[in-house]
Amino acid sequence: MTIDEFLHYYKRNFHRTSSFFVGFILMLVDAAALMLSIGTSFFIINAINNAFINFRSFVTYSVYLPLILIVFYASGLYPGIMISPVEEIKRFGICTFFSFVGIAISIFVDTNTESIAVAVALMLAVPIATVFLPIARQAARFAFGRYRWWGLPAVIYCTGSSGDAVINRMIERTDLGYKPAVIINSGRIAANLYSGIPVFSPSEELLRLIKTFKIKAAILCDYGETDVSDIMQTYRYTITVSKHQTRSVSGSPQIKDIGGIVGFASTHNLTKKTNLFAKRLIDLLLILLSFPIVLPVCAVVSLIIKLTSPGPVFYGHLRVGKNGKSIKCWKFRSMCQDADKKLDEILAHNPEMQKQWERDRKLVDDPRVTAVGKFIRKTSIDELPQFLNILTGEMSFIGPRPVTQGELIKYGEQADYILSVTPGLSGMWQTSGRSDTEYEERITLDTYYIQNWSVWLDIWLIIKTVWVVFKRKGAY
Repeated sequence: MTIDEFLHYYKRNFHRTSSFFVGFILMLVDAAALMLSIGTSFFIINAINNAFINFRSFVTYSVYLPLILIVFYASGLYPGIMISPVEEIKRFGICTFFSFVGIAISIFVDTNTESIAVAVALMLAVPIATVFLPIARQAARFAFGRYRWWGLPAVIYCTGSSGDAVINRMIERTDLGYKPAVIINSGRIAANLYSGIPVFSPSEELLRLIKTFKIKAAILCDYGETDVSDIMQTYRYTITVSKHQTRSVSGSPQIKDIGGIVGFASTHNLTKKTNLFAKRLIDLLLILLSFPIVLPVCAVVSLIIKLTSPGPVFYGHLRVGKNGKSIKCWKFRSMCQDADKKLDEILAHNPEMQKQWERDRKLVDDPRVTAVGKFIRKTSIDELPQFLNILTGEMSFIGPRPVTQGELIKYGEQADYILSVTPGLSGMWQTSGRSDTEYEERITLDTYYIQNWSVWLDIWLIIKTVWVVFKRKGAY
């Protein structure tokens, strides 16, 4: 099969697939299962004593459905593709428990007999819903799995016949959600089709086409570690299946069930629009809350710098931002004038400082730093002008630290992956040791952050940043 033939094949078979549509269908199924669970629990209480509760009144609690479904969404139950049955049941159990308990408590405030009976019925609905919800979902998956519009296309990466078992299972189990769209085989290819699925060798042309189609998922079957790093930059979701692998590539094992074959999922959490919106909202709220404190501090520091050292108050350092775009990271000037020229002279006459600069891109006892500069660096006050970068969207409060063009070589194959997100004022490596952290550890921490991002992780890192600044650890 040629690339052009694959283009027509893909459009014919996958142009109607959508994670939103799959998630929406499962949301409707969940809503029906929830109402059936509540209705069943009301029926049981009514059967015990019809004086306690009006069975038909259960329909009035449908007003709570949107809130419960939002809780389901927040726990990662949508689009609900390839979640292991155990994990799905666990999430349903936790979500329904807290949702129904919350509703029951709000009703229990009114202590008449019917309110107490309703609260008891809602508590009874928790175990019922934990059973009904997975059953309803599985029934929907089996019912809709045979249609072309159900599920999401996935690229299968394998070497030789290493992916045969996974591909066969995905073909047999259409309810799983992912459908093999194309096989990329790095070994010797015996045929250009496998069970009707196109097979290609890796190529730039094919990769460009995959990006054009916006295929979000890849399944890697005994693929090399180096290739894994490259692939994770292209897809939102990757699942690795290996006879020898015992943990996920991301370092946080998220088990995926491929019809009985165990896979380990890695995600790029900062490509999801909802996550990006939440992250941007946090940034704007923090700016709004901190401005009354930050603005007076900036005014005082600006005046002191102007009075104690010739030159501009601010210094714009050229860094590499999201997707390789050049940005100016603003700081209070902490060095003397012509600091860049003086750096060349210092490094030329001091081999130890030369080694330190090449390793860390910083000097512990930098002779170019002014007296005021030492204080604002030690307290991280010199970073406050970067609030402007955050306000314009060039930076975020938390993220991988923006690097210079010269530093990118140290990031190797991970450079493009780390540049795929908005850089941050602080991040995991800063809070783990700030300037004392080695580059290899920085890359590991930044990669972990991207793959495991959550609102709670950002909040925790903001708290840790305040603590690290207070201790003045690793700053110079």
